[in-house]
Amino acid sequence: MDITDRLPRAVTSGDLDAADVVVLMKPGLALPSKPRGEVLEWSFPNPETWDADAVRPLREAVSEKISATFVARSTT
Repeated sequence: MDITDRLPRAVTSGDLDAADVVVLMKPGLALPSKPRGEVLEWSFPNPETWDADAVRPLREAVSEKISATFVARSTT
């Protein structure tokens, strides 16, 4: 998948006000304001210099963490 034309954008105070849950993928990350919702801090390695094949296991780990966290909540 070619995503070279996509640019990340900074999280805004509006984003944080609208979110029920904010997941920080880098603990201690500075935010522009205090989130209204719950804040979860998860730690994963920084894949900035990895190629696509190396990132796939990380993508799967993030997906599993999301499922484990939020699917469990929806069944309680």
